[in-house]
Formats: sequence, structure tokens, C-alpha cells
Amino acid sequence: MKISVGVGCFASLCLLMFGPLHNAQDIPNTTAAEEARAQVRALLGPSLNAQGIPRMTAAETERVQVRAVPGKENLYLVPGFGGSSGGNILFLVTDEGVLVVDNKFFYSYPEIIRQLRKVTDKDIRYMLNTHHHYDHAGSNTDFLADNIPILAHRNVRTNVLRDARNDPEGGPTIIYDKSATVVLGGQEVNAHYFGRGHTSGDSVIHFPALRTIHTGDLVLWGNRLDGSTMSPFFDFDNGGSAADWTATLDGLLSLDFDTAIPGHGPILTKADIRVFRGKLDKFMTRIKVLIDNGVERDRIAEELDIADLNWPMPMGRIEAVYDELTQ
Repeated sequence: MKISVGVGCFASLCLLMFGPLHNAQDIPNTTAAEEARAQVRALLGPSLNAQGIPRMTAAETERVQVRAVPGKENLYLVPGFGGSSGGNILFLVTDEGVLVVDNKFFYSYPEIIRQLRKVTDKDIRYMLNTHHHYDHAGSNTDFLADNIPILAHRNVRTNVLRDARNDPEGGPTIIYDKSATVVLGGQEVNAHYFGRGHTSGDSVIHFPALRTIHTGDLVLWGNRLDGSTMSPFFDFDNGGSAADWTATLDGLLSLDFDTAIPGHGPILTKADIRVFRGKLDKFMTRIKVLIDNGVERDRIAEELDIADLNWPMPMGRIEAVYDELTQ
């Protein structure tokens, strides 16, 4: 096994321990990790069990069990449909061990191992983060405690240390700028950074031999477990950009793949990714037209017609896009 970083890109090992976030320091006897967990629990809502983990019905639990990705040898998906089910996880199983993409919430590590043991007794050798959000990288600290290195874009580490919903001790230990490659069991797995979108640190994970990608939240599709419909979220506080997102998807689409695992939702095709990109382009174009026609911020959400996109967008999210485009 080996890790390589593309020509002209900088990679470094970051093994220093970082102290708690500022807002956690203001709470007596509360660590940054405890404060992060409290914030995540608050976001997940009232349906928590005694261990602080969201309850799921039997039908919901069945939908998030590990399964093989059809036609992709030794690649397995632990589904995530947003909300309490978190993001999609991938396992690549090789004779040298397992590479994992994303890890859901801070409490998810035992369940990830339980799911993995359904398909292999091999140990995890690498964890790759698509981005820093608590429903994709929440268990980073547990992986690091088991001496499993975590690879991610440089900005993921910055965002982990900045975002109060993350344990600051869960920052990735291997970081890259443009591209990086892990070779495990003779298989290459590439991480690519094509620019800003959902956040400032979105990686596209490419399995070239399997013609498969994991998009992270650069793409999401369909409904959550509760039936509500997902739509793109622009995390401007952590470097996200609605203006840049479409170009970032163009970079993603330049890769050779026929199967795509979105950040949340079902297995997709390359054609589906083009559909998502087209919808995002329509969304942005319509906002720009309204701005060019003199529509003010306080009327932008009311004037914007996106019913055909089937993307419920809160008013504040649309106003934030207006702000980015007019500043």
C-alpha cells in the first residue's frame, strides 16, 4: 500500500494535537468534543434514545444496512439518506485491508464496524473524508484513536478546527491540495479537488478500476428517510460557493465513471449527475436574471420560481446566494 500526491500538489502529515474551540472554552467543564456532540444532538431533534442516538423504525433500519454496489467487485455501500441516517459510506475491500469513505456521526463508529463485519474480517487501513460535516466525518476521532489515518483536502482540516459541530481532535492527518492517490491491495483510489461548492473542501473520490465515484455533498438526490426532499446546501461559513459549484461539477464530470455515490441518496449514473448539474445551473441562472432585472434581496425568494426543480429552498438560503452574487 502507498499514498502519492499529484505533481505540483503539497501533502503533509499533520499529527499535532489542537486545543478546544473558542466557544467551548466559554463553557465551564465542557470540552470542545462534548460541546460539538451537544450541538449535533440538538440538530438531530427530539427522537433520541437514552444513549443520545436517533431512533429508527425497523423499515428505516433495513434501508441503511450494508449492501454490495451492483457490478462493482468488493465495493460496498452503507446507505445514508440525510437526517438521522447521515451520509453514504463506501467500503473498498482488498486483500490488504479496507478503505472507507466517510463515517457519518460522532456515535457511528461501532455501527460502521458492525456493518463492515458483515462483508469482511479485514481491518480498516484508510479513512477518506469527502468533506468535514458532522454527518460525514463525525467519527474521525474514533478512527484516529484506532491508528487509522484520515486523508482529506487541506480545507477539511481547517473546517474541522473551525466548525463547532466537529471535535477538533478529529482533523485529517494526511492532507492534499489538488489530488492524491492511495494504493491498497493493488487498487488505486484517487481523491480530487475541483474547487468550491458545498464547502471549500469537497473531495471527489474516484475508483478508476471500478469506474465509480463518491461525490460527497457536491451531489445529493431524492428524499430523506422522513420523506422530505433534499436540496443543495451552500455552507458559506465554511467556504462554500453557489457561484463556483457548477464549474466544480464540470471537473467531476471529466472523470471516467458510470456509477456515482452521492453524499446522500441512492446510487446514481453519470447521466443523473448531468441532470443535477443542469438543475443547479437553472437555479443559478434564474437568480442572476432576477438580480440583473433589479430584484432586491428582500424579494428574491418570492420572485424566484424553481418549482420545476423540486428543490425546497428556505428563504434564507436563497438570500445567502443573492449575497454571494452581489458582493
